[in-house]
Amino acid sequence: MATTKRDRQRANRELRQAELKKQQTRAKIKSRTIRWSKIGLVVVVLFFLSNLILNSSDDEPVLTTTTTLVETTEAP
Repeated sequence: MATTKRDRQRANRELRQAELKKQQTRAKIKSRTIRWSKIGLVVVVLFFLSNLILNSSDDEPVLTTTTTLVETTEAP
């Protein structure tokens, strides 16, 4: 039969282990979130840079106008 002191020690040890496991889980989730956030940020930056590079043409757009001549005939 265990003494009350041993029961308290066992209960405290289980609480410490449970708290440690909870902290480890939080740390793992936090590091995973930070990692994916960094990857997402890199993807967004690369997208904007590629968009900037591909769309920054030195050529100005050429406006073209067409002129149509309409023949008019006067009624006699």
